[in-house]
Amino acid sequence: MLITMESAGTTMEVAGVPGDRSGVAASLPTDTDASRGMAAAPLARRIAAYLVVLAGYLFYCYNFNVVDYVRPYLVSDYGFSLSQTANLSVAQNIGVTAGAFGWASFVAWAGRRRAVGAIAAAIGGAAVLQALATGFPLWFGVRGAMSAALGGYYVVATGLVVALFPVGVRGRLIALNSAMYPLSNIMLGLVGGALGDARWHWLMWLGATPLLIAPVATLLVPRDPGAEPEYRPVTSAASGGWREMLSARWRWVTVGCILLSGIDFNAYQLFAGFVTLYLRQVLGYDATRIGATVAWLGTGSLGGSFFWAWVSDRFGRRSAAAGYVLAAAAIDAFLFGGLGGWALDTAALTFGIGLSCTSAWGVWFAELFPERLRSHGAALFHAGHIFAMGAPLFIAAFSERFGLVWIMALGGVVYLIGAAVWLALPETLGRKAAAD
Repeated sequence: MLITMESAGTTMEVAGVPGDRSGVAASLPTDTDASRGMAAAPLARRIAAYLVVLAGYLFYCYNFNVVDYVRPYLVSDYGFSLSQTANLSVAQNIGVTAGAFGWASFVAWAGRRRAVGAIAAAIGGAAVLQALATGFPLWFGVRGAMSAALGGYYVVATGLVVALFPVGVRGRLIALNSAMYPLSNIMLGLVGGALGDARWHWLMWLGATPLLIAPVATLLVPRDPGAEPEYRPVTSAASGGWREMLSARWRWVTVGCILLSGIDFNAYQLFAGFVTLYLRQVLGYDATRIGATVAWLGTGSLGGSFFWAWVSDRFGRRSAAAGYVLAAAAIDAFLFGGLGGWALDTAALTFGIGLSCTSAWGVWFAELFPERLRSHGAALFHAGHIFAMGAPLFIAAFSERFGLVWIMALGGVVYLIGAAVWLALPETLGRKAAAD
């Protein structure tokens, strides 16, 4: 998961952006004329529009996480095999990667006001189909369509922050967007625990809430004046942009970022993607107990995101790699420590804190490149899905041979490899920007 924040305190200069501690603004296009476009709308309307889009962002995150939560029920109630549930992640990886780039062109063509309503409606419609589906082939197809819509919501929600508000507050608003990811995990744990085993299907219907959000967002978001959106899809980069990213000068940094992002997706799938299945099948926990453990994991991720952002701002971007070491230790304790009750929840909380160290990436991936390439740098996070597409197939084959516990334990090994790759990439805090 990627979270960016701008913490309070004294200003500093990073990567050639005076006074910008988050680096988020550096990865987005600069303002042209704040008196025109969406930013000219009354502040109250812009805030209202942001809040309703933020509500949509909560369910964007919720619909990413809900499949991991209901995985044991797909096995017990629908007869899915472990391999089939793992393959749902293949559909998700393909869908979100294609959606992030494909919907960006639609946003540029239709404008952000219409696009946010259309994409939210697509998410809600896919959630309805997902709630009605019981067979694997339909679930696989719907999951791909859902994920494509989710990838588009990230694009339009980020673009709206840029369009509605001045650069000085965007970092904090994007951080609040990203905080919805762990918050959605907390919500899943609490709601799922309250519903119990018999009513788990209601969790799927709750994912359709964007159908209600779509018309409200369309009504409240100010009208696009027809100008080209400030947020550009990475596929419309200036001539030579991606070629330059793979040139001899930038090749290692580019490949290193993609590799690190792919490691993150794989490690998360290996452990967190199967936590509920482990709690259900190995430990025999009921819905209430599973929900509590998942909520603790989400709580750790929520608090840890802001903690690691502070660490990376104060001690450097590479210092946050310590979070991966912490996550690996928590996985080992969770699986092999013989823990139960509050001790097991503490391990889940610790894992959540550790995995959220990627809050440093929103700054770092942009800072690693000169100004003209910073939007490409920020986009490398999504490119990591390329390395994650084969993970579910490997997970299924490995777990059938060695068991669920050992495949989850492998997540800790992958996190340690990720820490090594992280430390091999350059530091940017306090460094002058790369020359254009």
